[in-house]
This record gives sequence, C-alpha cells and structure tokens, in this order.
Amino acid sequence: MVRLLSDASAVHACFVYLIEDDGQRLVMRAASQPFGQLVGRIALERGEGLAWWAVENRQPGFIRENALVDPRFKYVPELAEERFQSLVTIPILAKDGNPIGVISLHTEAPREFTPAEVDTLVSSASLVAGAIENARLYAEARLRVSELELLTELGETIARAETLDDLLPAVAARSVALLDAAACHVYLLEPGGEELRLRASFPTGEEARATLGLSEVGPELARAGRSARLTVPLVANDELLGLLEATETSKIDLARAVASQAAVAIKKIDLIERLTEKNLIKDFFEQLASGAQPGSLEERAGRLGFQLGDRHLVLAATPPDDGLEKALASLAPGSLFDRRDDSMRALLRVQGGRDESLVDGVRRTQRELSQPVSIGLSSSCRDALSFKAGFEEAQHALLGASVLGSKPAVMSYEELGPYKYLLRMSLDSGVRDRHRDAAARLADYDSRRATALLATLEEYLRRHGNISATAEALYVHPNTLRQRLRRIQELSGIDLRRDDWLMVEIAVKLVRLQQALGTAGSDTLGHEAV
Repeated sequence: MVRLLSDASAVHACFVYLIEDDGQRLVMRAASQPFGQLVGRIALERGEGLAWWAVENRQPGFIRENALVDPRFKYVPELAEERFQSLVTIPILAKDGNPIGVISLHTEAPREFTPAEVDTLVSSASLVAGAIENARLYAEARLRVSELELLTELGETIARAETLDDLLPAVAARSVALLDAAACHVYLLEPGGEELRLRASFPTGEEARATLGLSEVGPELARAGRSARLTVPLVANDELLGLLEATETSKIDLARAVASQAAVAIKKIDLIERLTEKNLIKDFFEQLASGAQPGSLEERAGRLGFQLGDRHLVLAATPPDDGLEKALASLAPGSLFDRRDDSMRALLRVQGGRDESLVDGVRRTQRELSQPVSIGLSSSCRDALSFKAGFEEAQHALLGASVLGSKPAVMSYEELGPYKYLLRMSLDSGVRDRHRDAAARLADYDSRRATALLATLEEYLRRHGNISATAEALYVHPNTLRQRLRRIQELSGIDLRRDDWLMVEIAVKLVRLQQALGTAGSDTLGHEAV
C-alpha cells in the first residue's frame, strides 16, 4: 500500500502508523524507502504531531508548506524531516468509526492536495483499514487456535500427572509457552498457614522468591502494558490452593484458565493421596488390632511416619468429630487417626510425661466440643504386640463410657474397675452360667409383662437381704416385696436361701450390661457391639 500510494500520489515519503499500547502511541509499521529500516522503531506519543491531530479529529490533516513551523508538526530526526515542506495525514478508520492508525505522506516542495486526491487517499485508507482488520482477525484466530492447542496439551499433561512432582513442573513449563511469558512459577499454600512456598519454576533455575506472603500477592504492571509480574490464584471449590506467577506477560484471562485447570488437578491429586493414605492407615490399624508380627508392620509404619517403639494410647470414640480429631492432633503430635462413618479410632502418642497427662488433655478436649462424644482409652501400649490388647481395651472403655456413664464422657480402661471383667463376660456368648440364664429369664419376663422383678432382685441383693430397707427403696409394702421374691424364685429357680449371693449379683449385673448394650436375649450380638 505504501508503494502504491507513493507512486500514485507522487510524494517523496509515505508512512503508515498504527495505534498501539492501549491507545497511547502511534507506532510506524510501514515506510517507503529509504526509511524501511526504521519500521517499529519510530513512535509518536499521544498528542504529538499532525498524525495525532488527524486521529483525534477523525479527518485528514494538511500542511501546505513550511511544515517545520507549524505547531502541529512533530520533528523526527531519523526521518530527516527538514527536507519536507508539505505533508498530509489521513486517519485509518475501522468499520465502527474508531481510528486504528494514520497514513502520512510527505513532499519536499510545497504542495496542496486537490479534493480528488484527498478522496483517493481517504478511499485508500478505508481499504487499508479493512485489510488491517481482516489481518488482525486472522492473526487473532490463529492465535486462539494455537492457544487452544496448547491448552489441550496442558489438559492432557495434567490428566496424566499422578503426583504433584509430575504436575507442577509441567504446569510451569507449559504456561511459559501458552502465556508467551519469560518465566512461570507455581506456589502452593502451606497447610494452615499464611505463606506460599515455591514448588516449581520454568525455565529451571530461574530466579524466584522461595516464599510469598498472602499480603504480597498482586500484579505489577509495566509501562509497556505487559505485566512485570502477573499473579493468578489457584482456587478449587472456593479454596485457595496456591498461586501461578508469570513474568513479562499480559494474558490474564489465559492465565486464569491455566490456573483453573491446575487447581482442579491439584485437588484431584490431593484427594487421591488422602484416600491412599486413609487406606494405608486403615490397613495399619487392622494389622495392629489383629496382633500382626512387628516385622510385617515396620514398612507400613515407616511410610506413615509412625514410631512403633514409642508409647501410645489407643482411643475409640463415637460419633466421629472433626473438632476432636484436630484438637487431638495438636494435643499429641505424631498420632494417627482412622475415621469411620459412625466412630473414630486413634493411636495417641504419649510425649515425655505420664499417661495421665494425656488422659487429662483428652478430657479437657472432650468437654470443649460442640457436640457430645463418648471416648474410651486403653492402657499404655509400649510395643507392637501390645496394640491388640490396646484396641480391645479402648473399645471396652468406650462401652463403659457409653453404658455406665450418665452422659457422654471419657473413660480409661483402668477406670472400669471390676466392670473390665463383666464387660468381657457380657460380650462372650460362649460362656454358659446357670445364674446368668436365670437372671435373663427374669429380664425376659419383665419385658413381656411390664414388671420389675429383675430390679427387685438387684435392690434386694444391694440391701444385703434387708426386707425393710429394700421395700423402702422400692416404695412397696414389705409383704408385696415378699410376694415378688417368691415369684422370682418360681420363675428363675434361684434359691436365695442356698445360692451364692455373689454369683447371683454378678449374673444380674451381666444381664443389665447386656440390656444396655442391646444384646439381652441374643447370643450373636455381643461381638457385633464391639
């Protein structure tokens, strides 16, 4: 176009300037000879020269002669403009009427362009505008296709990544090409902290800050319109995971697309790792509870960072509670937790002091919870083989806390006292006992007839056979009590004159425990309760 206009208009120089840098400069993008080597190097700041006058007024601008003295003229030494007397500038207007540049024609002798010549130049500028818009659309379409191809490749790379060590370097490397950036860095937020730590950079070895505070995050815009440092958060499900930082780029929308894909991938990998760790912990707990030999436990313990040789308490709790788990993890660092739908188990590491200090800490934690939780704690486990008994003890203590306590509480195995043995007996369906069978028949009769014979026998034994004291405690007449005792003997076969009262009292307590556990009358539910 420059060559054609130069020949057709018989001018000595022709230049095409385009508006760039967010409308702040007119940059030379074409020039007749011998000025071709200056293309891209000459620029007019906003408001300078006749070119900007034509842009701002959206009409041709003329200087017939003595161009150097015209106030609208901007002298550019590289163009040797002292040679030119006359010049005309034609705005290049897009279809919507907005200017996108100018055509500037210079002559060495004074000259006044005729209306016909001006019309020709205006028509030529219109053709140039259409060609430029089409070229830009084509270039933008090609760029979008290239970006989509790179985004697709990034998506495929992300889909293949199985660990953060695979994912993050690939994101950094792909982002450099996709964002046309000088370098890219990926930071991840430290768990529970306010600090972002550098996890990957490309090019490798590119200088970057090792950590960033959340308060430091923000774009730093360069004068040329490109970002000296463009930062985009990595967010998934409204959770801040980290930060993508790119230097020397302005492609903020594309950076957000990359960050979105990367955040989803990070969350996916984190979920997979959590599930893997959860399964490892679950299997490890099952091995300990089954009494597996130390040799088979060492590798799995090492992967979980668990010290088998340290002293631990086994904890059983119901229902599971997030607040409880977090508080216990802080109370006893190095502990492991196995979360289930309706309960939670833990191996609480005893640090330095006595077991009682840890038990007291668990009690304080339980009292501060927003919802009631029952907790059972085992005796101290000092080696791998002791954990099997520890799991049983914690479960029995939990049953004691749930059954014997008036409200959800914390109970240690030692605090069960004689109920340690009664609980084991109540859960052991293989033990046959005449007295327990007799007490069970009374409980069954009470259930069917809405009577209180078992409670009467229990109170009579508690009062050591004192008729008056028992009748007073039950709010019945002594004769009524004597009638109940005869009925108890008829139904159960218990002879309070000959039978060992201790054996009868133990049998009554066992049946009471079975009732509380929901196992009375069933030989199969005892172990399921555990």
